[in-house]
Amino acid sequence: MKEYYDVVHIVYIHSENCYGTVEKMGAYASVVKYSINGQEYEELLENEDFTIVDEIVHQHVEESD
Repeated sequence: MKEYYDVVHIVYIHSENCYGTVEKMGAYASVVKYSINGQEYEELLENEDFTIVDEIVHQHVEESD
């Protein structure tokens, strides 16, 4: 049995006054995906430009033969 987790970080982006998700977390900057008025954006933001407000953890379990 193989067990692993996916973590989705929900963030608040100060400059855009909206919420998004972190696609790739870095030490000083991260790729953040968000939507404004139906237009989706995926930008590299400095970590100080957003605040992590929640994280969603998905547990995956795969059965092996």
